[in-house]
Amino acid sequence: MPTYWLTCLHVAQLIALAPHEFGGVIVHARSGPVRERWMQALEQLVRHHGLVTPLRKIPSGITDENLLGGLDIEATIISGKPVFRPGLLSHCDHNLVILPMAERLEAGTVARIAAALDHGSIQVERDGHGERIACAMGVIALDESIEEDEVVNPKLMERCAFYLDLDSLAWRDLPDTKLDAEFLDLDPVGIKERVEQITLRDEQYAALIGIAAQLGIESLRAVQFTVRTARYLAAIDFDWQQDEPSQEHLERAVTLVLLPRATQIPDMADETQAEDEPTPEQNEEANSEETQSPNHETDVLEDQVLEAAQAAIPRELLDRLTQLALVRQKNHSVGKAGASQLSNQRGRPMGSKPGMPSGHQRLSLIDTLRAAVPWQRIRQLQFKSSKNQSQPKILIRKDDLRVKRYRQRNQTLTTFVVDASGSAAINRLAEAKGAVELLLAECYVRRDQVALISFRGSEAELLLSPTRSLVRAKRSLASLPGGGGTPLAKAIDTAFALAKGSLKKGMTPTLVFLTDGRANIARDGTPGRTQAQADAEQSAKLASQVKVRSLWIDTSPQAREEGQQIAQLIGSFYLPLPHARAQELSQAVLGVLHT
Repeated sequence: MPTYWLTCLHVAQLIALAPHEFGGVIVHARSGPVRERWMQALEQLVRHHGLVTPLRKIPSGITDENLLGGLDIEATIISGKPVFRPGLLSHCDHNLVILPMAERLEAGTVARIAAALDHGSIQVERDGHGERIACAMGVIALDESIEEDEVVNPKLMERCAFYLDLDSLAWRDLPDTKLDAEFLDLDPVGIKERVEQITLRDEQYAALIGIAAQLGIESLRAVQFTVRTARYLAAIDFDWQQDEPSQEHLERAVTLVLLPRATQIPDMADETQAEDEPTPEQNEEANSEETQSPNHETDVLEDQVLEAAQAAIPRELLDRLTQLALVRQKNHSVGKAGASQLSNQRGRPMGSKPGMPSGHQRLSLIDTLRAAVPWQRIRQLQFKSSKNQSQPKILIRKDDLRVKRYRQRNQTLTTFVVDASGSAAINRLAEAKGAVELLLAECYVRRDQVALISFRGSEAELLLSPTRSLVRAKRSLASLPGGGGTPLAKAIDTAFALAKGSLKKGMTPTLVFLTDGRANIARDGTPGRTQAQADAEQSAKLASQVKVRSLWIDTSPQAREEGQQIAQLIGSFYLPLPHARAQELSQAVLGVLHT
C-alpha cells in the first residue's frame, strides 16, 4: 500500500475540517480513476463535516459578473429599481470550491479568489451596488497542466497549504476503499475546540522556521500553514493529550506543507560545507559549548524533524517535487506565447467599455442593457411628460452603449541572424545551420513565425521574410553560402529594424544571433577590424533602446571578448558554445528562450 495515498487522505481530512484556515490544495492530476477516488473521499469527508455538497466549481473562463455578482436585468425591469444578483463566490462561504484547470485561470480571477482567501470576504462594487460579502472558503485547484510553461498562478499556490501529485500514484497500487472510510471517524466540533487549546513552544516555532530556510522557502505563510497543520494533527490524535504538538506531529506537518514547496535539498548545502569540517578535538570543544547554548535544543529538534520528514516520502517523489517547484519558479512569468494586448475584434472576452459600435467595435447588448436599466423609471416619466404616443418598453440612450473588449495573444517572431562569413564557415557554420533547422521545427510546432537574416561579404540580407512555412525556411537555409567578411554592424541594424517593424504590427520578436562576433567590415563596406568593431558597438548601443529579447550564441572555437562585449551592449543573453553540436545548440537556445 503506498504511504503517499495515506498522505493524500490526511490532506483531504484537514482541508475538510478547516477549509479557510488552510486555504486549499493544489492537486496536480489529470482526469483519471485516482483523482476521481480522491475527490470522492474528499466529498465524503466534506459531507461528514456538515459542508454543502456537491462542491461548487469555478470554471477557468468565468466572468466577473458571474463570479462577484451583477445587475439582474429582468428583475430590475420588472421592479423598476436596481436589483443585484449575487455571484458564485457569495455561495461559497464556509465551504470548499473546485477550480478545474486551475492553470488556465485568468490573473483577474485569481486576484479575486486570493482576496477571498486572505480576508474571508469580498468587497463588491458593481453597477452602483456596494456590499461586503462573507466568503471564508477553501479551494481545490486541479492542476491539469501538461507543458512545463503551464503552471498554476503563484499567487494561488502561495495561499494553498497543501500540494498533492496524484499522477505519481497508479490505480492498481491503491488500497481497498474501506481505508478511505476510516478517516470519517472524527468529531469536527470537538476537534475545533481542542485545536484552540494547542499551542507551540518557541523552540518549535524556531525549528519550523529553520527547516523552511534549509528547504529554500522564503514565505512566512508556509510556516503559518505548517503551524496550523501541526495543531490540527495534534487535535485529531486521540492518544495525545498534551497542549502542544509532539515531534511526530511536527514531522508530518513539515511533510505535508513544507516539503512540496522545497526549492533545494538540504543535503546539497551540507555537501558544500563538508570541506570545512573541524577536527575531532574542535568538535569536542564545540559540542560542550553547544550543549550549554539555549539554541541547542532548537537545532536538534530542527534536524530531527527535517530528517524524519524527508524519510517519510520516497526520495524520487521528493526530487520530483523539488523539480516542479523550480519549474514553477522559472516559468511563472514567461511562457511560450507572446505578450497579450487588448483588441476590439478577437481574443478572450475582457468585458466592455462605453463607445459607439462601428466596423471595428462590436455592440455588447447585455452590458448596454445593464447600463440602461437603472434609469428606466426616470426616463419613462420624462417620456410621458413629453406626450409622445409611441412609448418603447426600454429607453436606451447614447451614453448607455457599450462595446466589447478582447485580449489576444500576440504572435511571436523568432529571427535567426546567422553569420555566414569566411571565419564562421570554417568554424561552425554547419552546426549553426543544423541548429537553426531544429529550432525552426520547434517554432513550427508552436506556430511561431520565423525569419532568417544572413550576413557575409559586405551586406546583411533578409533571406527569409517572416513566415510559418517550414519548407521555405529550410530551403533558404540550405542554399546559404559561406565566405567573405563579417559586416556585424549591418547585421545588427537589419535585425533590429525587422524587430521594430514586427513590434509595430503587434508581434513579439525574439532575436537569435549565431556568430563568432569578429567584425571586420565597417558599416560603409570598407574592410578594417578596428572601424568594423566600433561600428558594431555603435549599432549595439542603438539596438539596446529597442526592448527585444535576444540571445547571442558565440560559435567560435574559443569565446572572444568582442562578441561578449557587443552582446552586453545589446542586452542579449550571451551563450558561448564552442564545441556543441547542432542538437546541443538547439537545446541550449530553447532552454534560454523559455526561461
